[in-house]
Amino acid sequence: MRTRRVALFTALLLLGLLLPLGASASTRTVLGSLMITGVSPTDLVGVAVIHNPGFEKTITQQVPPLTFPVYVDVDKNDSNGAVQNRRFDTFIMLTNATAGPLNNIALTLLDASGATTLASTTISLGAHASVAIFLSEVLP
Repeated sequence: MRTRRVALFTALLLLGLLLPLGASASTRTVLGSLMITGVSPTDLVGVAVIHNPGFEKTITQQVPPLTFPVYVDVDKNDSNGAVQNRRFDTFIMLTNATAGPLNNIALTLLDASGATTLASTTISLGAHASVAIFLSEVLP
């Protein structure tokens, strides 16, 4: 009787090791461009950084121009949309260069062809205010 229990227990452990676990994350990979509208190129300054956290390699693009390339490759948790793993991400830091507020600044993420909108968000910046955004957090 004891041998059967040990054999059953061993079989269950081996079965648990051999069967794949269900993935709790969905991979989001985006190669495209980010277009900033609603402001003049002289009103907004900033930087966009495409980075790989593991290898410390970065590509930096100054803003303006108000349309620039972006790349995102992350795992997002299915249940709440939180980012679990960033292989590549684009980090954007924007600053209002004017003495007045800038309202309704539209950030539109386009696919590689530039024809399809993948995500869009609107931000507002007070006088000389700054904002930092990870594009992976803007993705649906």
